[in-house]
Amino acid sequence: MRKESWDFIERAVFRTENVDRLRILAVTGIGGCGKTQIILKFMRVHEKRFASSFFIDGSSEERIRADIIYHVRSLGTGYSQMGFDDCLRFLAQPTPSYRRLIVYDNVDDPNLNLLPLIPRGNSCIIIITSRNRSIGQFCPETHLELGVMSPDEAVALLLYTAEGATTISCSARESAHALSQALGCHPIALTQARSYMSQTKCSSSAYLERLNVYRDKLLAMPIGNQLQLRYESAYAAFEASFALLDLRTKKFLKLLSYFHWNNIPFELFTLAARYGFSEYEHTYIEHGDAFRAGKAVIDDILLDEGDWDITYFDKMTISLQNCSLVSLSPGVETTLLQMHALVHAWLQYGVPSEESSNYQSAATLLLSLGDRREYTPSARYLTSHVLHLSSIWDKLHVNDARAFSRILKKGGSF
Repeated sequence: MRKESWDFIERAVFRTENVDRLRILAVTGIGGCGKTQIILKFMRVHEKRFASSFFIDGSSEERIRADIIYHVRSLGTGYSQMGFDDCLRFLAQPTPSYRRLIVYDNVDDPNLNLLPLIPRGNSCIIIITSRNRSIGQFCPETHLELGVMSPDEAVALLLYTAEGATTISCSARESAHALSQALGCHPIALTQARSYMSQTKCSSSAYLERLNVYRDKLLAMPIGNQLQLRYESAYAAFEASFALLDLRTKKFLKLLSYFHWNNIPFELFTLAARYGFSEYEHTYIEHGDAFRAGKAVIDDILLDEGDWDITYFDKMTISLQNCSLVSLSPGVETTLLQMHALVHAWLQYGVPSEESSNYQSAATLLLSLGDRREYTPSARYLTSHVLHLSSIWDKLHVNDARAFSRILKKGGSF
């Protein structure tokens, strides 16, 4: 049970104030975080509190129209000739007892205009699930952004057995906790691990050992015997969200994956743009091929018709947020970007080897441009990203090596 999220859903649906208004709950989050599963459970638990419950495929306008018509006509022969508009008018009428519940599931298409497909009035309670974070603008006060599980919830999921409670040793709990942390408490990755452990009869500690060596293989492996899951693996869920992006935003996300997954400062990009994505604080010798390769990647991704445009950069960032692939948080004088560690790993897994070095060169170039003599808001956040690239330190060009060493020195690492 995801108690905090469950309580939010119950409060949003059953609140007593504003009963005369259309009531909408939006549940958004990255694919595989459990949006559909928690709402299906809510429908089962509270079935008797609604006059009827409709579960609608929200993947397209055509599917929504077809499902609405199907559910209304299934109420009886008196409704068998109703068209879509008739169905919406019928659903907008008050019922003598309880309200109706309509769930629009997986409304992921950012171009879909959902409002004309929802019955008006206050006779229905509407729940929308989506990877598209902007859906929450329909109902800011009742928008649940479903993220990862709490550590306790993650451990409980890994140790859950259909037979009910059994005595679980402290070592088993500790192993489950270590595994849940390695998986970032991501629901579908935890479900995947539990399924694998059930089929192979291996322990949490044994799965963790496998994960450390075969992470990509395990996270791409289909989950067995899980009827309610939309995606067959963690990586399949990430791929579905990634597919919603345009080509350049996909490239931008790949570039971000060559930084550490936490606290990427946006000010670094505006700072680098101020210096034309090329002017280092100190240049000892002429830049090499890696610089030119990295600059080409940056120009391709971050320049709009050859020019830096912050609104274009913002547009890509909004798209990434709306697909729940990244999140933003306030830092000290700059905005910080984060992504889930498993999304970060999946992105690295999917970049062809012939492209990887170019993205790595672009990340190196951006970090080196962050080394400035004057104070910059991004400076305090760069150390972790330089450390993340420690595997290539011995291959750095002297200009980049000098910039990296200054960043580490300022950050207190050396």
